[in-house]
Amino acid sequence: MEILVSISTLVVALCALGFTAWQISVQRNHNRISVRPHLFSFTTRDKHDNIARLQILLINNGLGPAFINRFQIYYKGQPCEPDAAVSAALGDLSKNSSRTILGDDYGMPANETKVLIAVTFPAAADEVIDSVEAKINTLDLVIEYSSAYEKMKPYDSRIKS
Repeated sequence: MEILVSISTLVVALCALGFTAWQISVQRNHNRISVRPHLFSFTTRDKHDNIARLQILLINNGLGPAFINRFQIYYKGQPCEPDAAVSAALGDLSKNSSRTILGDDYGMPANETKVLIAVTFPAAADEVIDSVEAKINTLDLVIEYSSAYEKMKPYDSRIKS
């Protein structure tokens, strides 16, 4: 009888140890997910009194901050300096534009929206807006970023998901 009690005690202790290890693993996975950022871009178009405004927004709709490791703009597939890329893509319209470049080591908080490019221009018809948007679409963006725990898959505007 004493041996049965000892074996039962050992089995219960091993089960408790196994359950504790499993619970720690689940908790660590939950912690990683609970601070995971998610970056995506969005284009807005506004038109009032024949003046149009296009904006390219970067949004972190994840649960945690995105720590920017690298921010690279491409023009027609070639890496460029941000100002040169925007000037090449928009031509004279770049004089009426503003842009935001996220520096390395910038921490983009959850639920934050950044206006990456905004351009204001005269537009009597929607076709003009479409042509300016086509010019902006010659620009691509690659952002390498990390969460608090790990390096994330880079945001790449060339990859449509």
